[in-house]
Amino acid sequence: MGYDKGRHVATIDVSPRNERREHLSALDVGVRAHPELAGGLVERRGVSWVSVVRYGGPRRRVEIGCDFRDGGWWFCWASDGRAIAPASDVTGTLDAVAGELVRSA
Repeated sequence: MGYDKGRHVATIDVSPRNERREHLSALDVGVRAHPELAGGLVERRGVSWVSVVRYGGPRRRVEIGCDFRDGGWWFCWASDGRAIAPASDVTGTLDAVAGELVRSA
């Protein structure tokens, strides 16, 4: 019995699902839509995060990661791992990031 494409098409060249990357991609979209923020999704050596700056204050940036904690995905500060908000709360995360960048300006 061969492995013809008709029968096994769903198992060929399918990328594994990566929830961390999905949440970071959603945050990246939110950053790009936010009127005060700019940034992008960065990946280095298999590790992904979102790097964010504030318009008018680009000397300081923050990096946001996503970790699985206590049974759910959370956005966190990459610098020290502190939780920001559940990954389902992109708006709350953006508010916290914008506030942090304003305070540190």
